[in-house]
Amino acid sequence: MFRRTASRVSIALVLTGCSGLAPRDPDPTPLKPTAVIETHLVSEGIRDFPAFERTTRTYTRANMQRSESTVTGVGTLARFLGDASADARIERLDRKLVWTLDAKTKRFSECPLKGCPAPLPRKLPEKKSEEDKARDAQCRLTIGNTTFSVEPTGQKRSINGFDAEQYDVKWLATLRDNASRKSISAVSMDLWTTPITPAMKDAMALEKAYARAHDKILGTATKTDRLVVLPAEVGKMISSRLSAHVSPSDRAAFLAGAKKLDRVKGWPILMDVTWRFTGEACSIDETMKDIGDQPLFRFMSEVRSYNLEAQHDSLFAPPKGYKITK
Repeated sequence: MFRRTASRVSIALVLTGCSGLAPRDPDPTPLKPTAVIETHLVSEGIRDFPAFERTTRTYTRANMQRSESTVTGVGTLARFLGDASADARIERLDRKLVWTLDAKTKRFSECPLKGCPAPLPRKLPEKKSEEDKARDAQCRLTIGNTTFSVEPTGQKRSINGFDAEQYDVKWLATLRDNASRKSISAVSMDLWTTPITPAMKDAMALEKAYARAHDKILGTATKTDRLVVLPAEVGKMISSRLSAHVSPSDRAAFLAGAKKLDRVKGWPILMDVTWRFTGEACSIDETMKDIGDQPLFRFMSEVRSYNLEAQHDSLFAPPKGYKITK
């Protein structure tokens, strides 16, 4: 009886396979371990940096990386971008090539890794009034006393499946102009971090291997040991706002103060950053009358997922049917 039943099961399986009813993976390329991270950014904007939302999903192996981004504009930027802008960039260290994919036209461009420009965010042309130009030439700011505090609040909650704990971050700086008028720069950060899981640790190892190999080819140096840093977009917005009145070297020194975020334990899952600037120095407050007590800008960065996953090799090459742009 057992033999007859087993025989029937075997025949049924063969017939199922022949009939095409068995589930098949449509992608025949091999599956290999890949670090996958998805982040979501929201910026309420500032002059020269219109409000936007961006979702980025990055796939990394030791010698290749693919980054997919979808940007949605708000207000003026929405009219500038039109529909949501989606881009994909593949860097192949093993072939020393970069491919940039355009899903709308189903085309891709190719350039050498060393000679390929980094992706640049779309930016509206900057316009300065005559009043701005006059103030730029007449007033300079110097950065004085700076304090930076990082305190755990004891609060815990689950964010996107991560067990997270909260830190309260305050960054205060005093600025004075050449007429001895004073202003206060206040950056506040509601920060949530999570302990690093074994899967995250394996994913980070792949990302660090890629960063080291990438730096070796390009002759650059990437810091991969710091877990928590000030978001690059926040630094750019602060630097842009102060650029008319603070020298490049002073701005760099000022932003470097954020290195005290090293005191935070764990991996950042959620950062909600606000910046307030009050006072009379260089009459900067005059350009902020329309926002009242609201912060000059607010920026949020969120990690939606971070894992080591099995991904197909085809992910790291232009899709079939795409034509090269020459």
